[in-house]
Parts: sequence; C-alpha cells; structure tokens
Amino acid sequence: MDEQIWTFTRNGESLQIKRSQTDDGFLLGVTGDGPPRTYFFPELPRLEQFQADFEKFLLGTGWTFLSFSPERRMGRERRHFSRLISDRRRWWTDGVRRPAGTDVDPDSETDDPRERRLRRLRRHRR
Repeated sequence: MDEQIWTFTRNGESLQIKRSQTDDGFLLGVTGDGPPRTYFFPELPRLEQFQADFEKFLLGTGWTFLSFSPERRMGRERRHFSRLISDRRRWWTDGVRRPAGTDVDPDSETDDPRERRLRRLRRHRR
C-alpha cells in the first residue's frame, strides 16, 4: 500500500491525515498546526473505523475536505461529455448538517448554472 494523504482545511489552517503500512500493521499520522500524532493499528479495518470517525468529527467541527493523493485515476477521461452536476457524490459533506433555514434556493444565482438547468429539466418532465 502506497502512502495515502487526505488534506482538510479550516480558517487558513491545514490538516493532513497520512495512512501507511508497516511490517507489523498500519500507521495513521495526523499533522497540522499542533504537534504531529501517529496512531498504530494492527488491522486495517480498525484503522478505517478510527479514520472514518475522525473525519466525521472534523467535518462536524468546521473542517472541509480539500484533497486526496495519490491520484488513482489513470488514462484519459472516458466520457464524451461532462456531467451536468459537477461533484455528484459529495461524500465529504455527508457528515455535515446545515443549520435550519440555510438551504440553497433552487433558483439562486449563486448556485451552479448546470444544476439549475438540470432542476428545470426535471420540473418540466413532471
């Protein structure tokens, strides 16, 4: 397993979670503005559960997912056209709850124009 790095950001701060394999198990390193920390896990499922809980905590406390490396996609883009909605899965926001009354207005000018177009098409088909 190559080293994998997840980067999060909040208010100009950056935090990296690094996952690597050793002969005895797996290491999860956390580096940011404070002292670096390293956690050892004898089995990958335990590390994955810890990391999932930690990422959920980060998202709940205002951190935003920024990037992952290494890039695992290889080759050229297989699609002949781009998606109408850019980040369709948005898995990094699953743990984030919006305060009441802050939902995006379906016809808002700040919304992605491709998403507005897709919503209009869906409304028209009903």
